[in-house]
Amino acid sequence: MKASGAQKYEDILDIYPYIFQQINDHHGSLQYRSKSYSWNKPQQNKSSQVIKLATKKYSTVHSERIGKDIGYILVPGNGDFRGQHMDSITRSIKKAIARVNEKNIKGWIIDLRVNTGGNMYPMIAGLSNFIGEGKVGGFLTPTYQPDGNWIIKDGTFFVDSIKVTAVKYEGYPIRPNMPIAILISGNTASSGEMTAISSIGRKKSIVIGELSAGYTTSNLGFKLNKYSGLNLAVAYAADRNGKIYPKNIEPDIIVLNGDNFENLKEDFKVRKAISWIRSNE
Repeated sequence: MKASGAQKYEDILDIYPYIFQQINDHHGSLQYRSKSYSWNKPQQNKSSQVIKLATKKYSTVHSERIGKDIGYILVPGNGDFRGQHMDSITRSIKKAIARVNEKNIKGWIIDLRVNTGGNMYPMIAGLSNFIGEGKVGGFLTPTYQPDGNWIIKDGTFFVDSIKVTAVKYEGYPIRPNMPIAILISGNTASSGEMTAISSIGRKKSIVIGELSAGYTTSNLGFKLNKYSGLNLAVAYAADRNGKIYPKNIEPDIIVLNGDNFENLKEDFKVRKAISWIRSNE
């Protein structure tokens, strides 16, 4: 027994990665005195050094126009696990869109390649005007029962009947069915993956890039004592058409490497996205 001879709580902390491996939960973790214990499952798709460096460098929302008619927004992960900054994160995304969007914009690129997760709700709320109306995804229990539908109504994001945020988009109107290309990588994880899933199934949307990280489950937290807490993966994510993503997201168009965040016009995935947008105007 790996816990044999344990005298105190600290003596068994190192067996938690093994426990998570046995239950096949690489998204769960034990938090003890600010340290995390989890199972680091080998990734099917390892990120390039360019993506890893960009993930560290680009920590805030960024938008720009590529050429005269393509909008681009990079949405990184966030650390707002408690939902304390829901409105401010949502607002930062909507303002970034408004700074670029105008009547000449023919399509948008949503870059989630450096989005390692955090709080998915303000991410989807911020992008809600792109994602479309109605049910756009949701969680399912291990027995595939609904466990929280993601719904957009008049640009506002709800989980079932609960409004996530009241922040509204105040820029130039976003044209319905505008071509939207979502970029993902091996670093697109957890809430970044959920955000990508919310756009899958939308008319004139496409996912471009590499296999995502494979954290497409929802976690539920349990407080154990004043020093520790346990997070367990308890639900699967599904898109608006009911397709479940138990492992990761496979792009519609696979583009390996060629990432260039310093010069987007030379970025292979961005170039493929622009080409697709122009053919789907």
